[in-house]
Amino acid sequence: MSTQGSLVNVATEQGIVSKKEISSIFLNFDVIMIKILQKFYFNEKVFPADTTCFYVQQLFSDLRSDGLQINLETLRKRLESLVKLKLIEKVDTYPRIYVPVRDVEKVRELLTKVREAFL
Repeated sequence: MSTQGSLVNVATEQGIVSKKEISSIFLNFDVIMIKILQKFYFNEKVFPADTTCFYVQQLFSDLRSDGLQINLETLRKRLESLVKLKLIEKVDTYPRIYVPVRDVEKVRELLTKVREAFL
């Protein structure tokens, strides 16, 4: 089984989304999506401050300052894909704010596998 196939199985076992949906998202998974996830989950701080919430404009500025060439609409689409995968969540009362999911360890495990597969 390919690495991408095993990632699809992990995500469907965790009840994230259907295999068809996750396969189409992983086909478009790239360095930008991994960088976005790293901004949320890998920030060198210790628990409980080891994750970060972002307002869309703030994340956009951070990614641009890191040298990623991305426009705002592309960022929004990528964020929506990550919400569908349940790797991040939207704040219901203010939908321009995105937060890490509550079960951080499952997401970190999945992100580690994604990083191994794509980087």
